[in-house]
Amino acid sequence: MSEEQSQFQNWEQVIVHFFETKMAQSKLYKANDYVKKKQQEIKPEKDSKKKDKLISAKNKKLKELQELRGKAPLTEIREWLNKITDKENKKAPIKESHKISKATHVLKFSHSSAEAASIELKEKSDDLLLTTSSLKKRLVFDLAHNDGALISISRFLGLSLHQTQIVDLINNNEFDFLKAFKANDDEFNNWKEVLKNVVHLAEIKTADKAKQIYFPLTTPSQQISIKDTVYHLITPLFPSSLAEELFLTIDFIKYGEEQKSSKEQAKQEKDKPARYHPNTIINYTNLGIQNFGGEYPRNVSMLNADRGGRAYLFSSQPPTWQSQLKAPVDKESLFDYFSTPSLNNDIHYLREYLLRFERLGLSIKDPTREEWIVSKVQEDNENGFSSIIDEVLFYVGSIQNLRPGWTDIESIKLKDEHQYFLDPYRDDKAFQNQRKTRDWQSVIRHDFAQWLKRKLAGDKQFTPQHEHTRLWQRLFATPLREHCEMIELKPENTAEETQA
Repeated sequence: MSEEQSQFQNWEQVIVHFFETKMAQSKLYKANDYVKKKQQEIKPEKDSKKKDKLISAKNKKLKELQELRGKAPLTEIREWLNKITDKENKKAPIKESHKISKATHVLKFSHSSAEAASIELKEKSDDLLLTTSSLKKRLVFDLAHNDGALISISRFLGLSLHQTQIVDLINNNEFDFLKAFKANDDEFNNWKEVLKNVVHLAEIKTADKAKQIYFPLTTPSQQISIKDTVYHLITPLFPSSLAEELFLTIDFIKYGEEQKSSKEQAKQEKDKPARYHPNTIINYTNLGIQNFGGEYPRNVSMLNADRGGRAYLFSSQPPTWQSQLKAPVDKESLFDYFSTPSLNNDIHYLREYLLRFERLGLSIKDPTREEWIVSKVQEDNENGFSSIIDEVLFYVGSIQNLRPGWTDIESIKLKDEHQYFLDPYRDDKAFQNQRKTRDWQSVIRHDFAQWLKRKLAGDKQFTPQHEHTRLWQRLFATPLREHCEMIELKPENTAEETQA
């Protein structure tokens, strides 16, 4: 990942900062880490003597760190460069066979045993597709290597200053960035030679381990040589640069302080009627994670190591199928059509609730207990009954928003009382007169109770009684009446506007 910082004026500062923050074995890193830990210990410390002691220790190490920064170019950084480029040392990280190349697409994501082949995207492609070139800002380039032991060197080559990486300088045969660290020309020339040999320009080629699938775009009747055949690449190389951009964006949204604060506030205020937060809360649904490299993600590439081998995947599932709402014209009762994915669970909860009464000897047949049972069912939102009522009335509301007059067909089998309930805006004087004068709500209550009774009887452990049917009618009466009152207050043209 890029180490470019706006405060850095030259390569010496960039590389010193790299050793201080990324090279865990360096003296710079250890001193900087000590200072940060002491700073964390100082903040919560309340004992003044202990706090003064911590501050003194931090300041002492900070002074040492500042001295190390001045000495590092000609000491440990120079020593590290000599170590990695020592051609006589068989344990040196860089071998003659080692290769590192700058890339946007890396072959080793397709197969861990593949060579470190890679492609560096430079040309703009079709904006109609989401590709690496779709990124509107400067790409974050990956570095592909054929040995995980090269990870520190790849990170070094990936350092950036003024939008130029060290790997670019080496490819352009520009080595002045190393002059601040040399003690003599001999070691400087050796650094140049070894680094030049290990850095390779990415080239377009494939291999059997790339797992790529090419589909010919010619017909059997065309007599074209294999060389001239045009193919469509169905399985392209893994876009590491695009994956990095997505990873950084999603990680910031999932774990950034601003989003964490917004989500925490929303969680605390979830029960308040009016909630507001100046920041937008973003969630990625059905987000997948693919891992590359197993226990050794550094064997794949530099960016893969920095991501811990993880890459986010957006869901490509097709939309969930939702059946079109159909007018209930082929059966006598609206309840014969009603079904939702959660209905069975709600029925189960209600059945268990009633069985609990039976086990406690609280018979619904006892008139003296009826009022108590009614109040318990109404008050307890966990028994499933209130959810059943809500789902029924939601379904009814959806039907009532269909085009007015949908019941005015000869072939309709729906009861008249159900028509009055479900088609309240039908433009028919005779229909509306009947709707206003007949007691159709009692039929709806009765049919609801019979439907619920059949649903509850689906389990052999529970046998609904006549008293249960009367109970459901009574409990449904108030929600039904309130719903119908709202319908009467609703302007008659609302349903037509909904359809338009």
